[in-house]
Amino acid sequence: MDVLSDVLEVLRFQGCVYFSTRFTGTWGVAVPAYHKVARFHVALNGRCLVRLSAEADPLMLNAGEMVIIPHGAAHILSSSRQAEIVSLEQALGQGNSSDPGLLQLGTAEDSQKTTRLVCGHLAYDPCFDHALFNELPSLLTVRGRRADEFAWFHQAIALTERDARGARAGNQLLTRKLSEMLFVQALRCRQEEQHHDFGFLAALGDPHIGRSLQAVHREFARRWRVEDLAREAGLSRSGFADKFRIMLGVTPMQYLADWRIQKAKRMLVDSDDSIDLIAEQVGYESPAAFCRVFKKGVGQGPGGFRRRHRRAV
Repeated sequence: MDVLSDVLEVLRFQGCVYFSTRFTGTWGVAVPAYHKVARFHVALNGRCLVRLSAEADPLMLNAGEMVIIPHGAAHILSSSRQAEIVSLEQALGQGNSSDPGLLQLGTAEDSQKTTRLVCGHLAYDPCFDHALFNELPSLLTVRGRRADEFAWFHQAIALTERDARGARAGNQLLTRKLSEMLFVQALRCRQEEQHHDFGFLAALGDPHIGRSLQAVHREFARRWRVEDLAREAGLSRSGFADKFRIMLGVTPMQYLADWRIQKAKRMLVDSDDSIDLIAEQVGYESPAAFCRVFKKGVGQGPGGFRRRHRRAV
């Protein structure tokens, strides 16, 4: 499994589509903040402004484009900066459609000026964490040329909207998977377009550090040394260690330790394996050492984590 897929799998990343919209005339909706989700809006036709506050500079979202708010921040969707803004709760109450999958605002005489969106979120388990999400910008987009480069991107958008409103068998699973696919494409575009020399996505694309990350994720239980990972990267030990720390903000051994804890948390939640066995599976010869490292990183022991998480579920 490639590194990005491995991260998203451990975070248990899942998409959810709320509804499609038909906004006509002049309109504005304030979407509240939501913790540990990445909200998204895909424009099917028309256009709308997206901004994180009434004072913020707006982003124009055109038909065929997608915007993601990675950290679930409150934001405003509107036809113009002068439009009256209502809360999402008010909009849902005012909606004049009998279709539960369609949020419709506006009047029939304004029907020539229509904005259709698909809206939803991508949630990840709040008990898990990774540098990937910490580095994402406040707004993540697939726009213009980048959207046009992928014919399937527009087809996926159309399918997502159709199944969000339909009652066909399997439509919930299909819309979830389609929204997840669109998000992965947004991450790819972010990786290809960014000009930074640091961060997880930049490290993935680096010909040297990227190879070391692939090695760590492929064999996370192996007893790696810095010189082993430097050899995988094709760099000297000191050159590799310095570059890794600059790009990711942690040492190679700290990244490995952190990732082992994330994998251990997933095993604790998903399996009934003993803590001793999980310790061995993530690379610890001593269960006591594993428990010490786990408690230091998570704030509680593996047994307490398992019980708390399963009660929450």
